[in-house]
Amino acid sequence: MNATWDAPGAVAAGWVGYDESCPVCTTLARRLRPVMGRRGYEFQPLQGAWMARRLGLNEGRLPGEIQLVLRDGRVLGGTDGLLFLARQVWWMRPLAWLATVPWIRGRIDAGYRWVARNRHCLGDACRFPLRRPTRGHSAFFETP
Repeated sequence: MNATWDAPGAVAAGWVGYDESCPVCTTLARRLRPVMGRRGYEFQPLQGAWMARRLGLNEGRLPGEIQLVLRDGRVLGGTDGLLFLARQVWWMRPLAWLATVPWIRGRIDAGYRWVARNRHCLGDACRFPLRRPTRGHSAFFETP
C-alpha cells in the first residue's frame, strides 16, 4: 500500500499520529511540530479520517500509543516510533543510543507504556472521575 495515497500535506518522511484528546500528547505534538516538520514529518491526530483509514482503525477506537507512518508504508508504534524520531534530531540521538542497551530499553518501554496508559490523567487534566473507596474499605493512609 502506498502510504502517500490520499495523504494530508506534502511530507518527505512521514506522519506522526497522536491522540488529540490527550493533553500530554497535544503539548508534545505542538512543541515538536517545528523540529520534526523541518525533517519532513507531519503530526496528524489519530482521530482524523486519514489516519483512521491508513491504520485501519474502527470508529472510536484508538491505539494506546503513537503511530509513526513512514512514507515507505512502514508503521512504527510506541517506543519504536519515538526512538525512530529521536534518531532524526541530533539533540535527541542520545536517547536512541541509550535505548540500544537492553536493560535501559526495557525501562524506556515500561516508562512509555505507563505514560500511554495514564495519558489522560497527567498534568492536572484528568478527564475520568477518581475512584472512591467502596464501603468497608479505606484509603491506605486513612486512620480507622
